[in-house]
Amino acid sequence: MDGEFILEQANRKIVANRSPTEAPFGQNIYNCLDRFVKNTKRNSQVLDFFEQAVGSEIAAHCRPDSINSGVLKVKVRPGPYMFHLRNKTDEILKHLQTACPSANIREIRLSCSK
Repeated sequence: MDGEFILEQANRKIVANRSPTEAPFGQNIYNCLDRFVKNTKRNSQVLDFFEQAVGSEIAAHCRPDSINSGVLKVKVRPGPYMFHLRNKTDEILKHLQTACPSANIREIRLSCSK
């Protein structure tokens, strides 16, 4: 009887010290994946609008590489395509900010691709 009493008291102490806001492990995974899915949906729209903003001719010679912390990185073939995109960067940025405000794009960085 004394052993059961001690285990019962220990169990009460453990339950009392538990954080009331702990979520099940599966819920944590669900929340994490939900954030990634939202970002992916939001960023996929940017890719569609990017092609519209640069035009199909230039889009054939460049590709968006990544979106991270409000920076859209674009790989561009060197030469006239890089020159043309560098001149249109502000216009493209305004178009993307208007078309996809939820993506929070603040900057476009161009880099050469081969």
